[in-house]
Amino acid sequence: MSIRPGLVACALVLACGSPKAADSTAVADVAPDVPADVTAVAADTTAGSDESSLDSGTYDSGVFTAAQACMDGGWSAQPFAAGPYGTHRHDLADDFSLPLTDGSSWSLKANWLGCENYLFVPDTIPVSDLDSTSIWTKDKDLASLVKGSPRNVHYFFVSLQSAGVAPGSISAMQGRVDAYLATLAEPDATWWHDHLHVVATRAQELTGWPHDVLLGHGQIGFGIDRFQRIRGFGLLADVTRQKQALVDANKWPWEANLAYAANEAVMYNGEAARADTRVGEDALVVPVWNGEVLAQMADTDVTLTTADKLAAYDSLEVDVEMRCPNADSIEPNNCGAWDYIANLSVRDDAGKNVEIARFITSYHRETRWTVDATPMLVYLRKGGTQHLHWEFAPSWNTQPTSTFMSLRFVNRNKGLQPTSVTKLWDGGTFNSQYDTLHPDQSVAIAAGAKKVELWALITGHGSDSGTQCAEFCNHQHVFAVGGKTYKKLHPEAGSPNKCMPNMAKGMTPNQGGTWWFGRGGWCPGMQVDPWVADLAGAITTTTASVTYHGQLAGKTPPDGAANIDGAVWLVVYQ
Repeated sequence: MSIRPGLVACALVLACGSPKAADSTAVADVAPDVPADVTAVAADTTAGSDESSLDSGTYDSGVFTAAQACMDGGWSAQPFAAGPYGTHRHDLADDFSLPLTDGSSWSLKANWLGCENYLFVPDTIPVSDLDSTSIWTKDKDLASLVKGSPRNVHYFFVSLQSAGVAPGSISAMQGRVDAYLATLAEPDATWWHDHLHVVATRAQELTGWPHDVLLGHGQIGFGIDRFQRIRGFGLLADVTRQKQALVDANKWPWEANLAYAANEAVMYNGEAARADTRVGEDALVVPVWNGEVLAQMADTDVTLTTADKLAAYDSLEVDVEMRCPNADSIEPNNCGAWDYIANLSVRDDAGKNVEIARFITSYHRETRWTVDATPMLVYLRKGGTQHLHWEFAPSWNTQPTSTFMSLRFVNRNKGLQPTSVTKLWDGGTFNSQYDTLHPDQSVAIAAGAKKVELWALITGHGSDSGTQCAEFCNHQHVFAVGGKTYKKLHPEAGSPNKCMPNMAKGMTPNQGGTWWFGRGGWCPGMQVDPWVADLAGAITTTTASVTYHGQLAGKTPPDGAANIDGAVWLVVYQ
């Protein structure tokens, strides 16, 4: 069964589509952002890769030292931080002690290895608007949760039910855990016995700070990441569980799945892996914004170091964190609801804003992005004061967001640096006249060039009721240089779940809306990674002649409402 755009009206907390849908063309705000030809997949698509099997070494409870456990898993370890602590989202988590159903007590500091994540899953998350049953109750979902989990995660199942209901819920969950563990062979059974915890006391009767969080912004679940920071949970709607009864009742059509809680841990590990790559780097970090609540756009001047000092850096990254404005409220209906294009631009010498990085905002969730913008070093080399423009929402539907941003100038000892960038083309309406917007270009190549490349930001947005589209279609971009052809394709576009593998690569999971579906060059809540084509061997003279054609299904695109947001550059390195 497939869902057709316009079939379902969505509650705000589960925003289906965007009134702008990362595009410049508005669509009806009740229309879910769903490709017309997507059919819900039958397979159980859960988080991440199957990391549940202990395929190296052995594990006996209490035997491994912290260093051994982290090293065996390939995870970097963090010391237990001394504070200051808090209970807001992103605050540092203090120690706590929880009573477990086996009669023991579990404390954070005593069990801290420095390389693990901790997820708290309450029993008050319903399966759907038509089924108030807790997501705890489906036996197979516990197995799927573990299968989709990285090994370095602890789960705490804690009841938020009434005093009369909670004991039965707790007892039943412990029974499910025991039954599942009995199906595992050693050493998996031992490992997961020590990582699946059922809390013996309902949240309302706990002592310590988890009580406050579970009854506040953590009421739909919360986590503690490997940096000891308190994190929020998203919505656990499962793309494989589209239900006709929900469609017919004009409700959000996908049921929730306990297994999707694992997505949070996959994201945390991705963030930690990214941080690991920065250890020991020779970097200059220039803050742009530090938590200011921005609603739509903002301009600012930043002061860089001098040109001679900037010359020491061969790479540029743009680092962005977008947080909900209220750190004491759950993320849905707190963070912005829609998937909009977000652009960072720098003002050039002619007074024009030049886009240097692109991102897509999430549906209702906080995000953390890093994108490589190295060619744009050319615009910042002069140092001094530079003017930046940041825009992430339309004026008619602002999204107040606590914004953290920095420019990271890095020396990676590449042996070359970008010395010139030439803008070749923008995008445009993706129709039968698209190619007329992109005439052939010739660019002089300086003597001594070590490398020449095409560098592009290309994302497709919008569609119409026919066959013409760019968001959910595999639009193709074909470039030719010196007799060689280079293609940017989007085979993932229109798929039901091809954005999910990006959870460890900068995309926030468990959003509202249809975050799982593959798009044409982007995913909701993720940076737009530049497409790069190395032109080695294609340029044999002092001039590069470049052609560009846009296609849909290998042909000229038909007329319609879709749009390509494009920026194609020729970059020369010396």
